[in-house]
Amino acid sequence: MVKKHFSGFTLIELMIVVAIVAILAAIAYPSYQEYVRKTKRVEAQAELMELASKLQRYKVANFTFIQADGNPITLANIGETVPLTIPRQGQALYTVTLTGVTANTWTLNAIPISGTSQQTDGHNRLNHRGEKCWTKGGTCTPSATSNWDGK
Repeated sequence: MVKKHFSGFTLIELMIVVAIVAILAAIAYPSYQEYVRKTKRVEAQAELMELASKLQRYKVANFTFIQADGNPITLANIGETVPLTIPRQGQALYTVTLTGVTANTWTLNAIPISGTSQQTDGHNRLNHRGEKCWTKGGTCTPSATSNWDGK
């Protein structure tokens, strides 16, 4: 009689592999989500820097952030659509506002939109001095020592 040799995986071996894959997925997926959230935040911060450049070009051309009629400029005055959202294409994650506009000052805000992946990510702010801040889950005040790293 010839003895047959079976080869393959046992059920226990397959269950161990499934358990290992499940553990790795449980660790990796939240890390991936945080990475995507941070990437979207950096995209919003880059957009604020671009808008700041447009605001400064406006001031160089007009010597003030106040229009001839006495009203402060808006995002529309620098060629932006209002309301402005980030990203400009695809699902809107942030709403951009221009506040605190005087003859020489302004503050740009990127506020997360409720119901999106960024909703608890915190506000990004940038002012006329180049001071910037970001606080996760809240608001912040730009200062000489604040930054976009949440520190």
